[in-house]
Amino acid sequence: MPVVTVRASSKSGPAQLDTLVRKVTQKTSGLLEENDRVLVVYGNGQASLYYEGAPSPARAVTPRPA
Repeated sequence: MPVVTVRASSKSGPAQLDTLVRKVTQKTSGLLEENDRVLVVYGNGQASLYYEGAPSPARAVTPRPA
């Protein structure tokens, strides 16, 4: 299953979380245009977005090896 990692900014506290959530929302919206399901797992200052299938070349997202 391909995965995309989104990292928060160098800000701390609530500002870091707000930035991370905004970035995840943007990435998830793009992935949902190409895939049926996206799972978001939040970690320490980052989030991993797991999705099924491969995106089209026009909107390619570089997956990281599992």
